[in-house]
Amino acid sequence: MTDTPPITLEIDSDKIAWLTFDMPDSKVNLLDTAVMTLLDRRVSELESRIATGHPVAIVIQSGKPGSFIAGADVTEIRGIADAEEGRAKAAEGQRIFRRLDRLTVPTIAAIDGACMGGGTELALSCQWRLASDRSSTKLGLPEVRLGIIPGFGGSVRLPRLIGLQRALRMILTGKSVSAAQALRWGLVDKIVRVDSFHDDVRAFAMDVVLGQVKRTERRSSLRDRLLEGTGPGRRVLFSGARKQALATSKGDYPAPLEAIRVIERTLDLQIDEALPIEAEALGRLAATEVSNNLVRLFILGQSAKKALGEDVLSQGRDVGRAAVLGAGVMGGGIAELIAAHDVPVILKDIDQGALDTGLRHANDLLQKAGARGVFGAEEVGLKFALIHGTLTYEKFDDVDLVIEAVVERLPVKQSVLREAEAELPEHAVFATNTSSLSVKDLADAAGRPQNVVGLHFFNPVHRMPLVEIIRTDRSSDAALATAFRFVSALGKTPILVADRPGFLVNRLLAPYLNEAGFLVEDGAGVAEIDQALTRFGMPMGPCRLLDEVGFDVAEHVAKEMERAFGDRMQPSAVVGLLKGEGRLGRKNGRGFYIYVNGKEKGVDREIARTLPSDRKGVSSEEIVDRSLLLIVNEAMHALSEKVVSSPGELDLAMVLGTGFPPFRGGLLKWADSRGAPEILDRLRELEQAHGPRFAPAPGLVALAEAGGSFTS
Repeated sequence: MTDTPPITLEIDSDKIAWLTFDMPDSKVNLLDTAVMTLLDRRVSELESRIATGHPVAIVIQSGKPGSFIAGADVTEIRGIADAEEGRAKAAEGQRIFRRLDRLTVPTIAAIDGACMGGGTELALSCQWRLASDRSSTKLGLPEVRLGIIPGFGGSVRLPRLIGLQRALRMILTGKSVSAAQALRWGLVDKIVRVDSFHDDVRAFAMDVVLGQVKRTERRSSLRDRLLEGTGPGRRVLFSGARKQALATSKGDYPAPLEAIRVIERTLDLQIDEALPIEAEALGRLAATEVSNNLVRLFILGQSAKKALGEDVLSQGRDVGRAAVLGAGVMGGGIAELIAAHDVPVILKDIDQGALDTGLRHANDLLQKAGARGVFGAEEVGLKFALIHGTLTYEKFDDVDLVIEAVVERLPVKQSVLREAEAELPEHAVFATNTSSLSVKDLADAAGRPQNVVGLHFFNPVHRMPLVEIIRTDRSSDAALATAFRFVSALGKTPILVADRPGFLVNRLLAPYLNEAGFLVEDGAGVAEIDQALTRFGMPMGPCRLLDEVGFDVAEHVAKEMERAFGDRMQPSAVVGLLKGEGRLGRKNGRGFYIYVNGKEKGVDREIARTLPSDRKGVSSEEIVDRSLLLIVNEAMHALSEKVVSSPGELDLAMVLGTGFPPFRGGLLKWADSRGAPEILDRLRELEQAHGPRFAPAPGLVALAEAGGSFTS
């Protein structure tokens, strides 16, 4: 620990004041209560000094290269007890930032690296904003992802600066923008080179003081002026924004609609009239269960990246060059992800046609990312050039980590491991992307088993945020740490799981998908099943998900799960029956649904003719209970076996790996809302009605009898 204050104030010989944020013992700057209190004092110092003739300008910067301010301390949001406390905290932050924007000399935010949440709101309180050309320099207001809105003035100031449509896009999606996009939108005034950042910022400050800088006026099209500058136009914009927010959130997330309401109410008010409306809204949202759940998941996500501890993580290597074996959909997707994060990667296959397909897939993904503005269009070609396609093991002697993504057959994977290991440097980590095979069994074929781990990516790789990391009893700390650090550098969340069949996510999904077949057997309609689960908040119903997975794959996984776990994973006959009719799901256009040119065209009515005619209906309540309580029950088995180390990691994995509704806080957080005794009673009812697959896990029985919590 150090006694260095998190904000220092220095005035140089040119009378420029440098207000530097640099939280000791932290990789990022956060705006917690102590920092905000100190900022208030620093502003008081500046007011006094300005009164005596210096400083002539103020620059706000970070002492951490590549990181400006990451936002507010999220743990303090979680601690908000009620709406009034939340309102008061927001009002205090607004007051401090309002003092900053009232200073009578030019204020300049010098942004190098990530500028998020409260950091962006601080920058909005300055008169000028400069951004470095560092690729990691981004600005954003992600508060909606925590179930709240920008509450330190961001909801009020941003629309006035960059326009209503752009502000709504930033605030309602929570997505950040690059420095280049921020410049185009007028969110920053200039981009300066990172290698001369301090000198260029100083020169800009002096030019502002001397009146040699003119602000570029933001130009609007006639359409934008009509939409944003007239009453009817604004009504159209706000109505469209509400419809979009409802379609996206399905009414389960109140923050987007509240953000629209605040912006609409405050757009024409004086700022001191507008800020209390924003603060009151933030207070109300911060006290909701939805915000509490989202904040919990955010904290769990941050903790997951540190799960190994600094002592172990420090043993890992930075990956300077990677390789991917197998150029299928997964292999091409993994190679694209690596190249998108500026790491050279070798993509190897044994077939030229497969290699060409994998390279095309990677290029298509990069092109689409460029079109979405994930990075500049000019960067697409540069990133694709980082992918080297090959049919041999050339250049593998310079690889730090290789990811194997070949066919799911153990002998094939073992053969590939032995081949690759002979060409790799001794320190290189070999990671298998298997979703079902034992990593230990694979490592048994290795000459250096201490370098073998599992890295289970989920499909589609570029979208799914979770990577399961599997450690065998022979994996070294160094190999594991290298894998952890690499996954985090790719923007994914690593979860350490035990080498058990199905690992964690697929194991918990197996009974969920399997039960869909039993529900269909019992008379539930395909659409009824899917609608019941999507109303609950799942991103898609289990029947639709089975179509995406493919009936051949689902049947294979179901048999593997039954072999590993016995009666509680007994497969339904429905998937095998439909597969026998030539149905494979989306991949051949015929599953529970019909697909034409890749687009779903509704439930295939022919399915009903395949099934017994004497089936009875199933209520929506029973569909939800049978589908989800099986997952809760299997989660208790997994926790007893220490597949993951905590209920929180399990909840995070379910949200990131399956799309379990974040507003519910995770599987076990939702289970707590039902209570262990109620779930135990319901499982016993279902066991009596439907058999041993519903037999309560011993851990669940013990929890219910003790009156305990799933998440504690």
